[in-house]
Amino acid sequence: MNDKQKKRLEAQLDERQRLAALLCVQREFTPEADRLGFEEISEQIGVSRQTLFKWRHENDAFIEYSRALANTHLTSKFSVVYGQLMKLIEGSNPSVKAIDLFLRKYGELREVVETVDSGSIGGTDRDSLARDIADLDDLLGGGGN
Repeated sequence: MNDKQKKRLEAQLDERQRLAALLCVQREFTPEADRLGFEEISEQIGVSRQTLFKWRHENDAFIEYSRALANTHLTSKFSVVYGQLMKLIEGSNPSVKAIDLFLRKYGELREVVETVDSGSIGGTDRDSLARDIADLDDLLGGGGN
């Protein structure tokens, strides 16, 4: 989401809703022991818990704005993620999965999918398929009509 879209969403929300969205997003990135409850958030912004619930679950602008805030927070963590990736690659026992992710990220490793046509419909295989269909019909009580 770009800044223009974020500003458009902000314009659809009042100051309390913007603060509530920020506090709700921060809540999800806070360790559980230190996390604010939704009751505390609603008290802090001066609305009922039911109002906060409606904003979080029914207000499309609030939901999208919250998503944009969460995305910004996650994006700010790229350096941490890349640092951890490099620790896995450079450690005494390098992680093959980490190396795979690194190479895929920089386009040096591409998955090749090969499709093989075994020609399974033809000749005797058709007879085998017909027998399997007849067996299924018998199991289902169809008797092969």
